[in-house]
Amino acid sequence: MGRFIVKDSFYKKAKQEGYRARSAYKLKEIQDKYHLIKKGDRVLDLGCAPGSFLQVISGIVGDNGLAFGVDILPAPKLPAKNVVTVCADIREINIKAVLSGLSLNHFDVMTCDIAPNLSGISDVDNAHIEDLAAAVIKVVQEGLKSGGNFIIKSFFTATLKGITQELQKTFQKVSAFKPGASRSVSSEVYLICTGKK
Repeated sequence: MGRFIVKDSFYKKAKQEGYRARSAYKLKEIQDKYHLIKKGDRVLDLGCAPGSFLQVISGIVGDNGLAFGVDILPAPKLPAKNVVTVCADIREINIKAVLSGLSLNHFDVMTCDIAPNLSGISDVDNAHIEDLAAAVIKVVQEGLKSGGNFIIKSFFTATLKGITQELQKTFQKVSAFKPGASRSVSSEVYLICTGKK
């Protein structure tokens, strides 16, 4: 399935306000409700291209914070000084080496808005969603501080329960939230994970 763009109000708003994608409003809505990211935080955004989450994170964390993005696709450079991106496959990334290179012990918050390329064949798609989630959770377990927060996009499929249960082993609380900026036809849902054990 190719990417499609519905020129709805969020799409138009993103264009007008200079955000790279409508997903910026999903993160803004999550932040307004849960206050997961704070000024000065060092935040890792997994699957950061085209960079709309990084734009929002950069504004929240301010000059003393860091918005660090990783994606298998190159993300166009953002002008903000507190944004750094690297091109890498999160299934193969060495998060300890990344942290060492940044002179950090851990990230304060992590976000992940990745969606695998879906084929429409549920067994194949579910396997891709699970593989990607497992890779992301491994990065979270190794690189997120104790007590840290995490946001991950998932889908209302057979995989959701298993991914939620896996996250519950790592976090004090896991809540499902569908932002208003998500398309009504989309099966996406965000899992809001707070208080890493």
